[in-house]
Amino acid sequence: MLSKRDRKKLEETLAKLYPQHILPKDARVEYAIIEDIELVIIDRLPAFIKLDDKFIPHLLYLLKRGYSWLPQIIVDSGAVRPISRGADLMRPGIVEIIGDFNADAIVVILEPSRRLPIAVHRTLYDSKTVISMEKGRVTKRLHYVGDKYWKLADKIL
Repeated sequence: MLSKRDRKKLEETLAKLYPQHILPKDARVEYAIIEDIELVIIDRLPAFIKLDDKFIPHLLYLLKRGYSWLPQIIVDSGAVRPISRGADLMRPGIVEIIGDFNADAIVVILEPSRRLPIAVHRTLYDSKTVISMEKGRVTKRLHYVGDKYWKLADKIL
């Protein structure tokens, strides 16, 4: 469990990274280091992974608690399999962009039919540039279904 002071620091950090994300006041917040992976656990659910001094949302948290507070990129059905296996996103695979973002932003990648999160990526360009592009890599993968962070969540749940 985090102390009140540490929780406040974490809330401030998350508020800077994700202004739309709201952490409930009564949420149980824990910080864990498991197999050299630093995690923020909210109400017993892996919520954020610490990578290079940034906190990225865990897919399980997005699946269970929602992702409307993040910019979203919906991919076509042909891109779902490569993305969910860890590929970066190429421009031809994008069907729709929801929300504006800058370069180096964290976005959630959604499959087209039920709009379920399949990956969390870091953008290489801002949303306006991506929309105007015809081809090329637009995001870099950080976390996807079946990676080490996903498997770790299975172990701690």
